[in-house]
Amino acid sequence: MRRALRAVSHGRPGGQVVSVDTLRARVMAVVSAHTRCDQEYQVGAALPALIADLHTSISAGRDTAELLDLAVFLHVGATTGWLRVAGAELDLREQAVLLGRQAAQDRDTPTALGLATWGGLHVMLIDGATDLALAELDATTVPTNSAESMQLAGMLALSRSLVAAADHRSGEVEAPLELASEFAERIGEGNAYWMGFGPTNVGCWRLAAAVQLGDHERAAAIAEGLYPQRHPHRGSQALYWVQYGRALSRLRGRRDDAVRALRRAELISPHQVQRDPLARDIVGELLTRTHRDSPVGRELRRMAARAGLPI
Repeated sequence: MRRALRAVSHGRPGGQVVSVDTLRARVMAVVSAHTRCDQEYQVGAALPALIADLHTSISAGRDTAELLDLAVFLHVGATTGWLRVAGAELDLREQAVLLGRQAAQDRDTPTALGLATWGGLHVMLIDGATDLALAELDATTVPTNSAESMQLAGMLALSRSLVAAADHRSGEVEAPLELASEFAERIGEGNAYWMGFGPTNVGCWRLAAAVQLGDHERAAAIAEGLYPQRHPHRGSQALYWVQYGRALSRLRGRRDDAVRALRRAELISPHQVQRDPLARDIVGELLTRTHRDSPVGRELRRMAARAGLPI
């Protein structure tokens, strides 16, 4: 992946010129497999050649508009997300973000630019760049004149709430959440651009914001009112259980429940627990506070071993 992304960034992707129909099918297959956490479909193995072929085909100058849309969609919908789940270093994830951003700027439509902004915010937050994330959001405007564009606008509103929570500006968290909730109520459970936007997703982002603000009792209460299985993406279902487990791990008398939540996340998407730094930190903290010989303690040690943590 590093070699593929570096080659594209140097303008020498080294792939094959492939028809837009074939590339569309390959992109959709990879994004679909990523959102399903499909362990049989090797997303990471498929991405380098697909990235090379897609960017080589863009350089050939045919069907450029649709190919640029596919590049934005691929890097937002699979490349950056897969690198996060795989535990890739931040600089590599930033390379993928920048490729998606460049494709969006070349395409220069509100949808492409909005998708690229949304896809890059998680990397900015991990790096603590909340001012940059807010500036990107302020510079991004998408219409709300269709169900699809309203879902993108809703995801950007959710992102704004999480940026505020990460920057400990609690007074600015609720308004964008309410806007996203209004859009979700009008649309129902949607999946435009494979974002999974809808009432369930809004609830999951409310949970994430509460966890980010350190309001763990409220986070647990939000989580207990959600039905994560309604979310169309198994990766997001796994992330719900990680966030719920994180909140439970901070509550007195709920450590066993926290372990069970993390185990449910691992069953859905093993890499979400075994490689994600946040989930690994929670497992490590619980190890120091859970009785080793209890049933839950033994389960936790097995989970830690699969994550390569010292036990």
